[in-house]
Amino acid sequence: MRNLVKLFIVIFLFSCNKKEDSQEQVTIDCIGEYSTEEIQDVLVSAFFGLDNALPSQFLCNQQAGLLDGMPVNFKFPLDASSLSETDFEVLDSLGNIHTPICVSLAPANENGENRTVLLLGEFGTAVTNPPVEVRVVGDLFTTDTLSGESACSEIINLNGITTTNVIPLADGPSLFFAQRIDGNLNECNSGTQTIQVAWNGGVTPYISGDTESDLFQYYVGYSYCSGDLIPHVPISIVDINDNDNFHQLCFSTSDEIVKISMMANTVEDPNHDPNVYSEIDVSSCTL
Repeated sequence: MRNLVKLFIVIFLFSCNKKEDSQEQVTIDCIGEYSTEEIQDVLVSAFFGLDNALPSQFLCNQQAGLLDGMPVNFKFPLDASSLSETDFEVLDSLGNIHTPICVSLAPANENGENRTVLLLGEFGTAVTNPPVEVRVVGDLFTTDTLSGESACSEIINLNGITTTNVIPLADGPSLFFAQRIDGNLNECNSGTQTIQVAWNGGVTPYISGDTESDLFQYYVGYSYCSGDLIPHVPISIVDINDNDNFHQLCFSTSDEIVKISMMANTVEDPNHDPNVYSEIDVSSCTL
């Protein structure tokens, strides 16, 4: 399979060796006020990652017991100083409202990350009463764009936004965010451009014998040439082995990468559910 993918890429690369302007990938122009629709769109998804599987005493400093784990994913990075468990409500399918026992940006809390909040508590039961909605009910603020990020953000209050895009426990992880990064955020020590990607839950290799450093060969980045998407395989992967949902992909091509995909059954979430085929556009904006 790996050889077939590489052959496919070589054929396409030789068919288009002239760099052309890529299609503009503008998500938000960072000029003026955000509309209500744009603010609502900042909350991408929630992922019912684990059901009664996380130790409350260790993670939340509570009486010994087992908690549910739910990563909640945002397009914009969050201000850690404004984050509290009372900022969130989780609605289950029977109409019960749950408040997390504790929340954390860790382990995805490095500069350029901070887009996933891990909610810990009791949020329902996977089969008979799953969570169906997550609400922001407190004054939770985003932060402004960092130097080196291609995705725009600014300081806004997310109080009042909701999502019903709650991925069930049995489903595997998928990509929810990608951006080009450089400067101090870039951990690649080779290549010409770095694309940071984020999954809606923590991921580790699914294929037996693979380590996280092997995952680069299953990602594919795409550039535009004469209106066609041209595939490129990263030369390496960094920001690994830190137990979070972010990777950095190191590409040797100078053609602008505008989309990232990952073939199915290559990573798994903490519940050991493998991913389905997943793809995401690379976010960028005008400043």
